[in-house]
Amino acid sequence: MELDYLIIGQGIAGTILSHTFIQNGKKVMVVDNGKKHISSRIAAGIFNPITGRKMVKTWYGDHLFPFFHQFYPEFENFLDCSFFHQLKVYHPFDTQEKQNDWLAAMGEPKFQDYVGGFEDGKEYQGIVKGDFGGMKVHQAGYVDISLMLDEYRKWLDKNNFLIAEEFSEREMSFEEDFIQWKDFSAKKVIFCDGTGSTKSSFFHWLPFRPVKGELLVVKLASEPICEIISRGCWVLPVGNGLYKVGATYDHSELNFSPSEKGRMILEERLQALLKIPYEIVDQKAGVRPATYDRRPFIGIHPENPKIGIFNGLGAKGISLAPYFANMFYNHLEKNDSLIMEVDIKRVLKKYFYHK
Repeated sequence: MELDYLIIGQGIAGTILSHTFIQNGKKVMVVDNGKKHISSRIAAGIFNPITGRKMVKTWYGDHLFPFFHQFYPEFENFLDCSFFHQLKVYHPFDTQEKQNDWLAAMGEPKFQDYVGGFEDGKEYQGIVKGDFGGMKVHQAGYVDISLMLDEYRKWLDKNNFLIAEEFSEREMSFEEDFIQWKDFSAKKVIFCDGTGSTKSSFFHWLPFRPVKGELLVVKLASEPICEIISRGCWVLPVGNGLYKVGATYDHSELNFSPSEKGRMILEERLQALLKIPYEIVDQKAGVRPATYDRRPFIGIHPENPKIGIFNGLGAKGISLAPYFANMFYNHLEKNDSLIMEVDIKRVLKKYFYHK
């Protein structure tokens, strides 16, 4: 079978990139072993234009958010299911200083599309700790990643676009115009395999900085909370009276096992945020394919034009993937340029030539 692209991995990156290719008429095959512990399935899938300890606008947000707000509803229609949920994020202020800072910042043009006016906090009185009010962020919400991945996997399988097995680089052979893998001849092989690329013979030199993330699933003793609450940690309503609470960032213990340390960190932050009791129902852990500069790794191998990568999306994969999948498609098919912030060329001189 002749292919335009052989996609390795069906997490967020592989799902959205392969869908982008297929929607543009390309012949694609996705190879994925179906393991359920990949970081994409652990992630909460939150998209939020205002993030971080210092509450700054998401990098490239003015490009990313309009694009994926169109992409995900169209993808829902394509798969005939609902996984894209728009929710506001309520940020309660914990000091008078933060209240003052944001009252001044709310009028800045860069925030006007994303931040509402001052909230007095009465809506969450008795639930959230803090006497200084807060603000609400618009254009936020979450994607039910597991549902999206499961439904897309079913579609791939039904349409014979999926090979459900482990991929081995050793089984590839390089011909003049294509790469042969088993019964498939592909013009290009694109790696979307998360932390798997750190062990790849092609991309092991890229400066990944994997980070373990943990979250809790809890029940709250209160009336349903219908927005995301964020300060120190986030509390995300996911239905059936359950909420996800996250997340931790650990560069040392890179495994998929929930830890006592992670639970204690999240409980401490949750107790500093909420007044109400809670019950821990579950705890999950994953390893994000983050990078040294918190920007994706996208591009073609410097010595092999048939090998590419779409990876390193980190904690913001849901926000980043649609826009940059489209950019990568245009780069490959129309010779458009990648922006240097995501192009792997930015690290070639320092890392590849000194591997």
